[in-house]
Amino acid sequence: MITVTKLIEIIDVMAAHSGLSPHSVGRYAGGSGDFYGRLRAGHDITTRRAARVAQWLSDHWPADLEWPSDIPRPEPNPDREKAA
Repeated sequence: MITVTKLIEIIDVMAAHSGLSPHSVGRYAGGSGDFYGRLRAGHDITTRRAARVAQWLSDHWPADLEWPSDIPRPEPNPDREKAA
């Protein structure tokens, strides 16, 4: 299971690499405009939502960016283009 702290960390890494704001990455990954802000404010999320967000991040992770070694990465979904 991925923690809220680790989700924030990985959103920040992806945002810095992509040039998007962490709020934008959080919106795409979490499905809500205030997702990242709520995480930063200390709000909690369900285990299911954390897993779904981690999966989205894994599926959309840039090929030229190494996933942080201290965060377990869900196996990327090879069919994500078909689902989009």
